[in-house]
Amino acid sequence: ISFCLTDGRPILYDSEASSLLEYTMAKPRSRKPTGTKGKPGTAGQSTTDASAASNVGVLVGAVAVGLVAAYMLGMLSGSESPEAAAARRRRDYKHFPDAEMANATAAQEGLIRPLPSDRLQRWAPVRIGFERKLVLDDSGRVYTMRTMAMDPPVFEIDNFLTKKESKYLMKLANRTGFAKSDSTYLDGSNFDDKDKSTKGIQDEDQANKLFRYSDQTWLQPSVDKYLQDALDRVMNLGLLPEQVRQDSEAMQVVKYTDWGHYESHHDSEKEDMGPCCADPWAKKKGMETGVYAINKPLTHRCKLCRFMTVLYYLVDTEEGGGTIFPLADMSDEYVKNWQTNVTNPLMYKQTRDCEKDPGRVVYPKAGKAVFWYNHKIDRGYLGPLDVRSLHGGCNVKKGRKWIANHWMSAIQHPDYPRDYASAAY
Repeated sequence: ISFCLTDGRPILYDSEASSLLEYTMAKPRSRKPTGTKGKPGTAGQSTTDASAASNVGVLVGAVAVGLVAAYMLGMLSGSESPEAAAARRRRDYKHFPDAEMANATAAQEGLIRPLPSDRLQRWAPVRIGFERKLVLDDSGRVYTMRTMAMDPPVFEIDNFLTKKESKYLMKLANRTGFAKSDSTYLDGSNFDDKDKSTKGIQDEDQANKLFRYSDQTWLQPSVDKYLQDALDRVMNLGLLPEQVRQDSEAMQVVKYTDWGHYESHHDSEKEDMGPCCADPWAKKKGMETGVYAINKPLTHRCKLCRFMTVLYYLVDTEEGGGTIFPLADMSDEYVKNWQTNVTNPLMYKQTRDCEKDPGRVVYPKAGKAVFWYNHKIDRGYLGPLDVRSLHGGCNVKKGRKWIANHWMSAIQHPDYPRDYASAAY
């Protein structure tokens, strides 16, 4: 509810019932007596007094309601203590109302309830194998979040999606229709192959010539309840500000067959590639990124600012098909060496045999979610690209692989200079 004064009238707005209650505070209007003229105690005097008393009653009622509303508004606007606010939020849940409110920097034990916040945060990884028990919705389910890598922080959650949800997403994706995934290199060097069909691929050698070999489709979150529920869970999981929901992309669903893969890459882009595409400054200028910005002036390009990636495995894969992070937890010297050889195509081909390559690997399992941060944080807003977030989809050696992705986008601090790109890749 909210309480305000408009033209001298207190107004109480109930957002749940979408109703507006107004309490008139106008002064009592005198009425011409209708009783015996000029004599006190007549019917005319009585009518005027009754009218005045009625308006005073309305005024008192309005003030009382106003005080209650003002108190409620004070609670909602921050005068309520953090402890009281946390207790009130816990009471809103039917299951696990005593779960502890999340502190991303602490090694909390017991049940934890993450909720969206007003600034970006990153969960502290604590140590490899560390587990947190999360309450992400009011379904009665507890989600176990396990640390898989320290730098960058990478986490996995088994059974994030139910079997029913995974099957439904696959069904919805099939109904929407798949198209060949874009296999264009980020620098556009094989742009002419953008629309080349991959249906003629007969063996692994042919598949391995492609930067990416898969089919994909997109599901808008407004389509139905299942997509909304998954996105709500992600917002809680990531402790994400509400604006991130508005700025993020549709869910992507990808399917891989034999030899399917996605060479190592970053989901987001570095600082000199223009403003964030989600930034109002870039939107106003109609900027674009990716293949849409190739061969266009730098003044026309913006950059992907995907703060966090959440990847879901929808099926079990018999062999291969994991997600590799080749720079995760590697030494600074190793990362520096990789950066100095970044133009060498071999530096991106760790997906060919993930079991033998360095770094960390997460293996596919139906219903599992794995998430990581593509950026560091700057004063609660998007910080620089985390180069260690490099990752790739390992070759599917046997069976099939279905995944879905949520890319949660954010923008840089309001004080961060908005300027045109000075580099493409």
